[in-house]
Amino acid sequence: MALNVSGLTDYVNVHKDELLVKAAADSKTIRFVDIMPGVKSEDAIPYLSSTVVFDDGSKCGFDAKGDDVFSERKIKTSAVKVNKKFCWKEFEKKFANYQLLWQAGRETLPFEEKIANANLEAIQKELENVIWNGDTAITMDGFLKQISEIDSASTIAVTGVTTGSSYTDIIKAVVKAIPGAALKKGVNLFLSHTAFNGYIAEQNENCCANRPVIDAAVETLKYVGDSRITLIPVEGLETSGAMVAASKDALVYATDLEGSEGEYKMWYSEDNDDFRLRVLFRAGTALRWPDEIAYYIPA
Repeated sequence: MALNVSGLTDYVNVHKDELLVKAAADSKTIRFVDIMPGVKSEDAIPYLSSTVVFDDGSKCGFDAKGDDVFSERKIKTSAVKVNKKFCWKEFEKKFANYQLLWQAGRETLPFEEKIANANLEAIQKELENVIWNGDTAITMDGFLKQISEIDSASTIAVTGVTTGSSYTDIIKAVVKAIPGAALKKGVNLFLSHTAFNGYIAEQNENCCANRPVIDAAVETLKYVGDSRITLIPVEGLETSGAMVAASKDALVYATDLEGSEGEYKMWYSEDNDDFRLRVLFRAGTALRWPDEIAYYIPA
């Protein structure tokens, strides 16, 4: 008689000491904008704008001309919290049950550190999205709304290109729109990873003998023809496909304590018989110099 094992489920070997955590993109944008700590609710950034008038110096007398105007821009932060709870007993019949300790005062959550790190990575990824696109749930406007709506009278909208244009042509149009005051400081041109990779591919396809091929693995790229401009791909622009060129101090990320979005508390709650995770921070965005920002948003 032949051996029949069809009634048994297939054996799956679980590496019980391993838990793979999906890598998430960090909030890359924060690394390339100004960070303003200590904003606990709403702050005002004071500005001074001065104009002068050249007058005829060959005449005697003192005739004051020109203006010095003080103004301010508001920047506010929203309180953000992430609360999670984990029932450690749910692992009783799962692969990690060997890590459980059934004794009062010795309760454990399997892979506690990796669970915490996975959530911190998820927070960074979501923060990257909110920085650009905003979130009505926490009443926070992202950069795109401020650039294209709130400060649209000052920022520079790029026209004349369509979604059917090549990435090279769209980027070229954004570059042409960058004001000289921004170029003096250096400009970051933020774009999606799709556009960044597409631009590199187009450049490499048109590569000539005296120009090396661009490595597609680079994290950032100097714009071909103007080293004052750096192309920076960010996850937060992937959905919109927008491109934003701004002087290096034109975009501001505000918070109370710098890096607080990466700090967490994990504890065992005896009253609730579960483990709990809490992250609490403040976040906000503002435009410091809207007239030094050129942008393109697909129709």
